[in-house]
Amino acid sequence: MKKLKLGIIGSGIAVRELHLPALRTLDTLYEIKAISSRNIDHATSLARECGSNVAAFDDPSKMKDIEVVDIAIPVNLNYDMIKIAFEKGWDVICEKPIAENTQSARKVLEIHEKYPQRILYIAESHRHDPAIKIIKDHLSEIGKVAFFDYKLVLPTKDSKYAKTEWRKHPAHVGGFLSDGGVHHVAFLNALFGKYLSVNGFARQLSDFTEAYDTMIMNIKYENGFGTYSVTYVPDYGENEFSIYGSEGFLKMKDSKVTVVKGGDIKEYPVPSANFFVEEFKDFYNCVVTRQKPVLGDPYLAFTDLEMIEKVIH
Repeated sequence: MKKLKLGIIGSGIAVRELHLPALRTLDTLYEIKAISSRNIDHATSLARECGSNVAAFDDPSKMKDIEVVDIAIPVNLNYDMIKIAFEKGWDVICEKPIAENTQSARKVLEIHEKYPQRILYIAESHRHDPAIKIIKDHLSEIGKVAFFDYKLVLPTKDSKYAKTEWRKHPAHVGGFLSDGGVHHVAFLNALFGKYLSVNGFARQLSDFTEAYDTMIMNIKYENGFGTYSVTYVPDYGENEFSIYGSEGFLKMKDSKVTVVKGGDIKEYPVPSANFFVEEFKDFYNCVVTRQKPVLGDPYLAFTDLEMIEKVIH
């Protein structure tokens, strides 16, 4: 099996704690050849962790002997790094969101259209959630969809992510509302398809970020409508997703999907999965077969960001 020669742009939390552990399990698919970071000491340290033959750079355009790049940096830098990669002839997997706002996201799509031979995979990990298939497989059991309710309370103030400067002073629209929120709308869009309209409200309750941290979004799809609500402020957590139908309801909570129809209750466990492993496997297949991404489609990633921006603005 061919190994892809990989360069990594970024040396932060996502690379160290999410990407590298996934890539280590895929060492038959990828060979890490280079690490680039604005801080050369960080790049050098990470390169040493990856192996004696991994080179360190403070300029990604100087990386050599690579075929693909993994971009995991502050989101407002995505366009510049994708442009460098395409000019170098590299295929790209890039952390979500696609850009800091839809104006920059359109530039990403434009540069991708300029280099149609290149693979651009936006790494939206939640499209790899096995719960999506379980819900789709059993959705017809509750009849016609009336509405859905997706409720998330995500304690963030004391998290390592809230302490990074680019998240405390975000250049990306809505701060955590887009950084984390694209996961949630990607999950909904994977279930219901292309949205027809969206509106809602957003506000800031906390002082640990210079951006909105609480939002309610109303979404209309062809086959139903519902509400996605999220706050990153409280110190307690809640995660519940429900779909109500004409003949019953479906609920996802605690790694379990429950379908209730009359007096009949069925429970389906959601198998554990490493979404990052799955997206790197999918990216590999796209590169070696030269097929455009489906789950990593940049146009889907644009839509995810667009929905959140419409509420915030």
